[in-house]
Amino acid sequence: MLRPKIGLDWDDVTAPFNSIAIAMANEKYHIDPPLRLEEIDTWENRGRTGIIREFYEDEELYARQQVPEKNKKAVYRLMEIADVYFITAVAPAFMGIRAKQILTAFPEFPPENIILGNAKNLVQFDIILDDAIHNVLETPATYPVLMRKPWNWKMTGLLSVNQMSEFVSLVRQIIHASQTRTMEIKNPSVLALVGPSGSGKDALTKTLCQDHRFVNPKTYCTKKSSKHHYLTKEQFAQQDFFERTMYAGVHYGTKKEDIQAVLDDGKYAVMSLDMCGAIAMKRHFPTAIIYVAKDKEDMIADIVQSDFPVGEKTLRLLSLDAEKRNREICDFVIDNRDEQGSERILQLLNF
Repeated sequence: MLRPKIGLDWDDVTAPFNSIAIAMANEKYHIDPPLRLEEIDTWENRGRTGIIREFYEDEELYARQQVPEKNKKAVYRLMEIADVYFITAVAPAFMGIRAKQILTAFPEFPPENIILGNAKNLVQFDIILDDAIHNVLETPATYPVLMRKPWNWKMTGLLSVNQMSEFVSLVRQIIHASQTRTMEIKNPSVLALVGPSGSGKDALTKTLCQDHRFVNPKTYCTKKSSKHHYLTKEQFAQQDFFERTMYAGVHYGTKKEDIQAVLDDGKYAVMSLDMCGAIAMKRHFPTAIIYVAKDKEDMIADIVQSDFPVGEKTLRLLSLDAEKRNREICDFVIDNRDEQGSERILQLLNF
């Protein structure tokens, strides 16, 4: 993939949208307590935030939309390495306004690369970035990426980012992985284990860390667990994490100094991560991204037999196929069908 075709959403991906509608609703109706973006926890937007939908048809909302400078820089960086398109669902009455918005924010952007309409699933890209779960799940794109927002926080397993700069890094990793593979794992380095739920990543980590050469660094999450340091959501938000992600509605974070301490001790830092967490590691540390492969039937059985709540089991099952796409951008793939994945990792390290 020398120069991928990328489809970018506009509203709440490139430029703010719902936050502006919330501000307009608060201004007009003096809502007490004021509406907050975090209250929009489903795409359907039911409940008290449903009132903001009336502003979707208000030209004032579009007049207030401004692309943050950091997003402009990210789009221009993408244009250097890919063919970028804006594909945006907008009501017919506002199509002209939307096209003008794009060309005003990005004067050098090719007008022919602006696609206006709702049928995003009919357009073929290599990579897309969208905040709507249905667009990400239904796209024919090879690499669909979800922009994390409160209304999609429960979805798990998909490639996802929290901001546009992370998406640029992810695109670079996809391009790099399609052209080259890490052939040798440095010592010390991070071993980032990725793969669908039920593939055995946690068991692999535990087995490897019985050897003094491997350490599982401290991680933090908003769910009480013996494997992570527990923080409330409020405490989590106050921490200075260099890598954070969300899986099945649970926040996970990692501190740079915890990883560096392991590497400074000359040991391998073994971590079970999602793909975006693994790429974040690669930006900061020598890292080998290892995909843990297992038969789908075995993974389903593992999830069904787990003690997760029903809702979390459902999300993990729904994500299986999406997560399997990640193997194409990993440095190594190891077979864990016979639960001998740890031995194969040792072989990769020439132990």
